[in-house]
Amino acid sequence: MADLAYAHGVTLTESAATPSLLRVQRQGITFINGTAPDADEATFPLNYPTLVTSVAGAALLGAAGTIQEDITTVFGEGGSWCIINRVEHSDDPAVLQANLLGDAVSRTGIFAALRAKGITGYQPRVVITAGNTGSWVEDGVVSVSLTAAGSKMTEAPTVTATGGGNDPGKELPTLVAVLGEGVNAGKVVSVTVTQPGKKLSEPPVITFEGGGEDAAKVLPQATANVGDVANPFVSALNAITPKIRARGYISGPNTTNAEALRFRRTINGGRILVIDPKVIKNVDGVPVTKPQAAVFAGVRSRVVASDEGVSGSVSNKIIRTIDGVARTIMYPDDANYLNEQQVATIINERGGFRTWGSRLATDDQLWQFDSVRATADMINESLEDIYFNYVDRKFTKGNLKMMMEDGNAAIRVFKNNEDILGGRCWFPALNDPTLMANGKLFLHVEFEPVGIMEQIHITTHRNILYYRLLLDEVNGLIETGPLAVAA
Repeated sequence: MADLAYAHGVTLTESAATPSLLRVQRQGITFINGTAPDADEATFPLNYPTLVTSVAGAALLGAAGTIQEDITTVFGEGGSWCIINRVEHSDDPAVLQANLLGDAVSRTGIFAALRAKGITGYQPRVVITAGNTGSWVEDGVVSVSLTAAGSKMTEAPTVTATGGGNDPGKELPTLVAVLGEGVNAGKVVSVTVTQPGKKLSEPPVITFEGGGEDAAKVLPQATANVGDVANPFVSALNAITPKIRARGYISGPNTTNAEALRFRRTINGGRILVIDPKVIKNVDGVPVTKPQAAVFAGVRSRVVASDEGVSGSVSNKIIRTIDGVARTIMYPDDANYLNEQQVATIINERGGFRTWGSRLATDDQLWQFDSVRATADMINESLEDIYFNYVDRKFTKGNLKMMMEDGNAAIRVFKNNEDILGGRCWFPALNDPTLMANGKLFLHVEFEPVGIMEQIHITTHRNILYYRLLLDEVNGLIETGPLAVAA
């Protein structure tokens, strides 16, 4: 817009009303959470996400721990950059797991992935971590349902669980009552499961004691719900990955196919790829079982960097860095059993070991494919970047028109790159003068990510009429061809 103040002569101003160019961030970066006790602390501080762009760049991590090996695997599979987070090693498994999990408030351990972009400038797209990610609690208390909230309690009552069956390995849960506020003051609004217990062959009896000195108080009543409980890595990944638009790749239990499926049923977050079984690598000539999440992460990074791009699948790709698998997966029987229930695996078919399966652990079938989720994440982030530049601009015809053109231009790029089948932008009827006067504008975008041909069905048929063709050909040879000469 013009400066309407007096200015004798010619004044030239370069318009700031320019289009916002499409910018796509790197989509193949892996976040690796683990240990490296011999690392140079100045280069790789504890719980500080650090960018590594090559295997050579990780030399100061040292060979001990898990990170160096995971980096080597990712790059060995053809992957690209990694962001590593080093946690303190401990020989005590419980302490080590606590270090790997870290803290959501201070963003340590696996939660350091939330700080990765702020520190390195790059957002990881796949998150992997050391630790026993394939464990779960068998028949623990998954939740507590309140049947009566109680009343007039001045403090949270003590919660006790008794019974739970006669399994010799039984452990009772640890529970904490949460007292309400405001209109729910004096009532228990929920019961938090701090330790689920395990091997409960029947629901334990829940009782409440205490709750303050008010003589009119009424204690609550509740029932326990028993089932398999996911490990804390799963809940951490379910909290982290949606915020940074990433997916978590984790190792399954590495025992049996049936237990791999049982483990998967403890997960439903939409961004976790379960992989089972683990892999075998020769270490100084000795076969050693290793987690396979880094293998899939490296393959995924390779696919992103190839002509397939972000919309390419991690499945059915040759694996370069392993010597075997910890449990033989027969194709197609075992593989179909696992894949149908959203467990990825490894098969040895058509010349080598291959990744097999790319369904995320979710009940939402629309978002179950890893590549579809990744494609939508890329487009959503790119659109956010484009429209960030429009925040606080004026409501003018030019700006609104340019917004629409910029969005549709981005959609065309993704369509031409074969990441989506098509899409469009439009202003919905929700835009109303009363909202627009308050600074609100609504823009709708639709697109459809390119899916994958996971299931190809071939039907073959017999046709005995080809014998007639055979006879016709022979008769032709007898009449005019070499058979006639021979006769």
